[in-house]
This record gives sequence, structure tokens and C-alpha cells, in this order.
Amino acid sequence: MKTALITGGAKGIGLAISQELMRDGWNVVITGRDAQAIDAAVAGLTTGTGKAVGKVMDVRDRASIDAVLAEVRKEFDSLDSLINCAGVIIRDESEVLSEADWETVIDTDLSGVFRCSQAAFADLEKTKGATIVNVGSIAGSVGIAGRAGYTAAKAGLEGLTRTLGLEWADRDIRVNAVAPGWTRTEMVAGGIKDGRLSEAALTSRIPQKRLAEPHEIATVVKFLMSADSSYITGQTITVDGGITINGNT
Repeated sequence: MKTALITGGAKGIGLAISQELMRDGWNVVITGRDAQAIDAAVAGLTTGTGKAVGKVMDVRDRASIDAVLAEVRKEFDSLDSLINCAGVIIRDESEVLSEADWETVIDTDLSGVFRCSQAAFADLEKTKGATIVNVGSIAGSVGIAGRAGYTAAKAGLEGLTRTLGLEWADRDIRVNAVAPGWTRTEMVAGGIKDGRLSEAALTSRIPQKRLAEPHEIATVVKFLMSADSSYITGQTITVDGGITINGNT
């Protein structure tokens, strides 16, 4: 039975990925900083034959990552896939964005992916056909006002995906990314509910005229983990309802 480690796996897209994999019989290791959210996510993962476990882990701390990987080695036969989904957004205009906030976003959304990938490399290299899938954003290819750190991190993530895909292709580790558009995660749904976001305004710019559901991103991640994508590496798949080809975010 295959095992996947999912950073940021307790909510939103990360949780949807966990659910999809459990249904397909994977073991899933859900990680994050919020122990309560992790416990709730694991308790809700009851579909499928795989095993779900939760681990508190901070992608900004290499020692934390190494400790979790050591536990995974003890509990499971192999690590077959790493899903880098942990991320933060701090909104502020660039002229007033603090250096501390900039560094928090870069350290989590970009450096955290590098740390986890580097730390997991030795385990993944032992597995035939191992995969890494990075969850990026359309912010990686377009500018979004008020999110300088986030857009820089997600653009960097696409470059990192290409480089790791190139470097590790001959190690039988495929590295790809998905770039979601506006998705109905808890964060977006909360913004719509409290009036910070307008669903009508968002969907008016999306050619398909609706937000993505988390499972629609998760199924693309699952494809990139599967043998059906065995000749794809170093690529970023955009899943955005057409918003970027419309030239409007």
C-alpha cells in the first residue's frame, strides 16, 4: 500500500487531496501546525482501506520535518509521494509590507517546499516511481495586487518545480505542480461570508462562471501522482476555469 505525506493537509485543498487518496487506498500522513485541526481531519477520513495519521510539523523548521519523516519510516513501508500544500497569504501593499511578513510568506510557501522536498529525497529515491506534487497558484504567473510575497513565492515555486523535475528525473522521482485559481476553500468561503470577497465579482472574471471546488484540484494532483502521468515531469498544470487565458484575475 502506498503512502503520501501531505503538508497543509488538514484543510481546504490539502484535505481534499487526503480524501481522494484515501478513497484510492493510499495511506496518508497529514501534517500542519494546528494539532486540533489535524486531529479533526484524521477523524473525518474514514473512507477507503488506507490508514490516516496526523503529525504536527512546521515546514519552516528542518528539524521538525526530519522528525516527522523518521516517524513515517517507522510506521510505513515506504514514502511514495510528497504533496507540498502548506502555505500562507499575508495581504498588504508593497510599500508598507513589512520585511518580517515578506519573509514569513517566502519561508513557508517557497523555502518550505524546498526543505520538505530535500528532506524527503532519500526516502522517495528508494521508491520506484515516486512523485512530488507542489500546490501553487495562478499568482505564480500573474500579478495580484497586495500579495507581493505570495506571488513571488508561487512564481518561484514554478521554477523550483522545473529544476527539481530536471535534477531528479534520472532518480525516478517526478516533480510537478498544480496552479489553482479561485477555489472554495474555508478561507475563500469565509471571505465571501464576511463580505471581504464578492463571489459575484470573482465569478464574473472566470470564463466558467464559478469557483473551483477543492476536489477538482485534488483530482489533478492525484493524476500527477499516478502512472497515467508517467511521462510528465517539471510541469505546472493550471486549474482555474480559464481565468488566466482570459487575461483577468
